[in-house]
Amino acid sequence: MVRSETPDDELVFGNVRVNLRTFGVMVRDKAVDLTFYEFELLRLLCREVDRIVNYDALCQSLWSSIGQKERRRLSVAICRLRAKLTASWPYRVETVRGRGYGFIAAQVRPAQA
Repeated sequence: MVRSETPDDELVFGNVRVNLRTFGVMVRDKAVDLTFYEFELLRLLCREVDRIVNYDALCQSLWSSIGQKERRRLSVAICRLRAKLTASWPYRVETVRGRGYGFIAAQVRPAQA
């Protein structure tokens, strides 16, 4: 039996669609191929959208371990995820040095008079 998609199965942030049931990601209606860890990282960041998630909390969630090796793996996964989501708008993966990462909406600045 095929289950119909419910709103809980899909998260939408600007032009990014994350399907939690099929593990699919679409940016501007084009499929983006993510690895398991890239998808899990995006899912974790989407759960805390517009907030910064601590490095160690992300490492613990992804690899059940915290250390330099995991922080390096996290850094690489973030870099690859950013490259694959370059067309995402207005949300983007941001780094706050010394704290962590977040999936943050760009702030629209008013035009200068």
